[in-house]
Amino acid sequence: MAWVSRSHALALQKPPLSSKYKLNAVATSSKDTAVVSAERWGVSSTKAYTAASQLANDPEVDLVVVGVKLPLHYELALPLLEAGKDVFVEWPLATTLDQVTELQAAARRGGGRTIVGLQARASPAILTAKEILDSGALGKIVATTVVGWDNSLLYLPPRFDYEHEAANRADISTITSGHVLDALCFLLGEFESLSSTINCFFPSIRTPHHNGPVKRDAPDSILVHGTLKSGAVASFSMVLTPPGLPSSFTWTIAGEKGALKFESNNINIQIFPPKLYIHTATGGSDTASEWKEVLVPEPLHFGQVGELYQAFAEGEKAPGTLTNFDGAALRHRMLEACLTSSKTGMRQSYI
Repeated sequence: MAWVSRSHALALQKPPLSSKYKLNAVATSSKDTAVVSAERWGVSSTKAYTAASQLANDPEVDLVVVGVKLPLHYELALPLLEAGKDVFVEWPLATTLDQVTELQAAARRGGGRTIVGLQARASPAILTAKEILDSGALGKIVATTVVGWDNSLLYLPPRFDYEHEAANRADISTITSGHVLDALCFLLGEFESLSSTINCFFPSIRTPHHNGPVKRDAPDSILVHGTLKSGAVASFSMVLTPPGLPSSFTWTIAGEKGALKFESNNINIQIFPPKLYIHTATGGSDTASEWKEVLVPEPLHFGQVGELYQAFAEGEKAPGTLTNFDGAALRHRMLEACLTSSKTGMRQSYI
């Protein structure tokens, strides 16, 4: 709930979203915490719920946000969809492809609109890059490379221990990598085919938050390379490291006439917007020029989720900014293709 409170609720209570949305109900796992949450956000205690079914049956609730840990997404979203509510589910949508398929079907039956929290697409930095790419300023795109290192995600407090279990699919190969790969495909198109290597280099870790070693079998690195449908080649590397190594993120998009580069000291570009730079060839024998920073608007609020709510209420300024359950299913299929490629050593397609 800390993420939902900080990124969703606070954004909704400030302009410009406060004129478009009203928080009418809350639901947590216990009555006590639900009442405390309701009081904090100015919601009536009669709307402090402890079950998704209560939200589903409330006629004053139009849109429900499912912002709990991944293993609970499916069971909480299903009754909301069946009731015809609009539903916003954090990324990843569900733990398995079967669950994703069931949620897609429930959404079609219920008729409500759906959103999945792949908000990197709505990041001002990503949308600015899209404008540049769509303008043709870089010419034909020939290659893109993403390299990310993180020194903190392996060492989180115990409430995140479920992320260490491979069966929960809530790890670097799905969550952050899913966000970044989705942004890549939003800007440059889907992969025609891909190969992937996924590893667990740290089956046992020690953190400042645990009394003893923590066993884990979830991936802590993912490498993907392949060819995009446009013909451009792509490589992607996301690695979790020990605390002594620096965190960094670099994503370069190279075209015939120039290049773009995103840079950050945090791989979670869906939360913390990276800086954007452009490099334009000068022509002649000396085609080198300096990277120049591109000015990018500030996000509406921390986490860049507010941009999704704005697009949901006002319409998309850039087509494809919002991802519904069908779009999320495509990204899930892509990540399953990565897992299959890593297990079999064979190139995969997911379209």
